[in-house]
Amino acid sequence: MGVNIGYVGIDHHHRDPYFAVASQLDATVTAVCEPGRTVDVANIAAMDDRPDEVTTEGQDASELVAGASVYEDPHELVADGTVDVVWITYRSDETPAIIDSAVENGVHVISEKPIARTADDLADVAERANEAGVTVSPTMYYRRNPVAMELRDRVSEGFFGDVWTVDGRFNASQLSFRDTDHYIYDRETSRGGALQWIGPHWVDMMPWILDDPIARVNARFHEAEEADVEAGAVLQFETESGTLGTYHTGYYLSDRGKDTHLGLYGTEGQALTPLHHDSLQHEPTVPLDITSEHPDWTAAPKRTVEFEFTYDRFPAWGDFVQDYFEDYFAGYETGDVPATVDDALQLLRVLDAAYESGEQGGWVDVGN
Repeated sequence: MGVNIGYVGIDHHHRDPYFAVASQLDATVTAVCEPGRTVDVANIAAMDDRPDEVTTEGQDASELVAGASVYEDPHELVADGTVDVVWITYRSDETPAIIDSAVENGVHVISEKPIARTADDLADVAERANEAGVTVSPTMYYRRNPVAMELRDRVSEGFFGDVWTVDGRFNASQLSFRDTDHYIYDRETSRGGALQWIGPHWVDMMPWILDDPIARVNARFHEAEEADVEAGAVLQFETESGTLGTYHTGYYLSDRGKDTHLGLYGTEGQALTPLHHDSLQHEPTVPLDITSEHPDWTAAPKRTVEFEFTYDRFPAWGDFVQDYFEDYFAGYETGDVPATVDDALQLLRVLDAAYESGEQGGWVDVGN
């Protein structure tokens, strides 16, 4: 028997690729919901007119959910006894309440990051989910990025020695390419902009590579003219073990695609990489440049590994995203998933500290 999915958030721009993900799993979208209105399943229009975001890559969105039951109330959807997992791409201010209902009904959750506006909004729900044995997972799919996984393994093995510092950058297309009327660009709904939306991927991924949580941050923001959220942010941070880091993210690019960089510098070695491209950039490989002080590397202390990413199963961003969801659906019943609700909570605590720093200035400790 396959997994029955209830999907909440039909008007979200990640809906089409996520429907495509589900179509490649042993899973069926058996129920859909856009809170407050009735969805015409037979006439769901592909979001191909959204040049700022991913599309169906030629798939018929309505065919991917043909025959699904329709709900206006997400709390009624999760009470449907046939739903195994609720997949949420909905507004951050209301998602925790939907998850709470899912927990009460024993329905597991996969939810668009960062799941909530703040850590306080998610904390009680996370505790109840853990007590009930219900898996709640955010979409932190860089944890299945092959380059990030390679770096995490090397850090764990001590390849870099003591890591002094990390430097990250993830910039995306300008807000002029985006539908800023959408709720993800609304402060009351989402709390923040670039840092809260595209920023979470790397704010999660960098300490995950180090296996070392962020302990304090110092942040500055560039406010947007097109929306009431920030267009970009720069973070300084320090991990619990003392590694220093910087992170730069924003809606800055004058074209579609991504501008990415990750640098890792340790006492025994260093690494430089863009970490990934996307299919828009048409790059054949993703390089990982490594330098080592180890005696075994003296004949060739500088080496480059070329990662040839595939886009067959998930054309928009790369097949590692499909891997993430496949791992979730393989392990949600036991809780063996790439990222947990506790990981989402930790991420939100870092974001909370960053926004507090932006308001008051100076360093802010990450809460527990």
